[in-house]
Amino acid sequence: MNGNSSYITATDVENWIAARLGKYVNITTEAVSRDANFDSFGIDSARAIELMIDLQEWLQVPDELPHELLFEADSIRDAAAQIVVAVEKLNADETARHLS
Repeated sequence: MNGNSSYITATDVENWIAARLGKYVNITTEAVSRDANFDSFGIDSARAIELMIDLQEWLQVPDELPHELLFEADSIRDAAAQIVVAVEKLNADETARHLS
C-alpha cells in the first residue's frame, strides 16, 4: 500500500486477495472468481493464516483484523467489503486514541 490504508477500496482488496490466492493454487489472478468462497480454493489453515498476516501487513492496519472477515465471508467480494469497513474503523479508533 501507499502507507495509508484509509484510502483502500474493496476492489483493491479483492484484487490483492485474488492475486495471492492465485499464487497459492497456481492459477491466474483473472481465474480467481471474486464470488467464490475461500473453501473452494482448498488452502490449508497455515496458508490461510499466512494470507491474513500478509493482508494486514499490506494494509498497514494499526491492529489485527478479525480472521472471520476473510474466512467466514460468503465470497472474496463480500470479504473485501467487510475488510474495508474494518480497516476504516481501526484507523478511526487509532486516530481517536492519539487525539485523547
